Amino acid sequence: MIEINLLPKDYQKKSFDLSLGKAGFYALGAAAGVLLTLGIVTLTQISELSDLDEKMEKARQKQATLLKDIMLVDGLNDVKGKITTRLKAVERLDAHRSAYVRILEDLARNIPEFVWLARFQEKRPEDAAEKAKKAKSKKVTETEVAPAKANKNPSIQQGEVEGYAFTLNALASFMIKMMRSDYFDEVELVTTNEVNIEEEKAYNFVLSFNVHYLSDEELRGLIATQSDEAKAQGSKTSHKSLN
Repeated sequence: MIEINLLPKDYQKKSFDLSLGKAGFYALGAAAGVLLTLGIVTLTQISELSDLDEKMEKARQKQATLLKDIMLVDGLNDVKGKITTRLKAVERLDAHRSAYVRILEDLARNIPEFVWLARFQEKRPEDAAEKAKKAKSKKVTETEVAPAKANKNPSIQQGEVEGYAFTLNALASFMIKMMRSDYFDEVELVTTNEVNIEEEKAYNFVLSFNVHYLSDEELRGLIATQSDEAKAQGSKTSHKSLN
């Protein structure tokens, strides 16, 4: 069958003709390049994010392991500090082992009637320094905290005793006996407060003093010196009596 279109050209249907030309091809190429670049960048970012997630997970695991190690080290340091403190105490006791017995015996002999002790304490220089450091951290003024002075003579240490006395005369007698002892000097009354013990008036006191840790050799030398002085005094007395 032959069809003849007798309509004018302006009314005839035009067939769709896709003709882009060079500019269109260039535009399509540029758009494809942009899309390809965006796809590559997206894939790269996704890969980097995946790597970062893996690294973060490894870092978390390492942090947990390090925290365990830190806790273990802190625990070991705490144990080391306690052991060191005990070893220092043992060394001090061993260094003045015989002296401690003589000091306590002498102190017990010096306690008069109506006086009893509640506490006997040796004040180490490092303890005073630690107290000063803590006080300084609390912003205490220098006049309130006396700096600890290192004792050049290790055989002499500061001590403190706390006790109770029913009379001030008994307390004074106790201080005089301590001053006359070979193991104590610079005995000072730090505090004294009147208290009631079972409806009886008493005095709570604190004394500070220096403790002399005499070794066996020093003690024998002191006894020999006192013996020589006593002999010399006796010879002088007899010489005067003869004259």
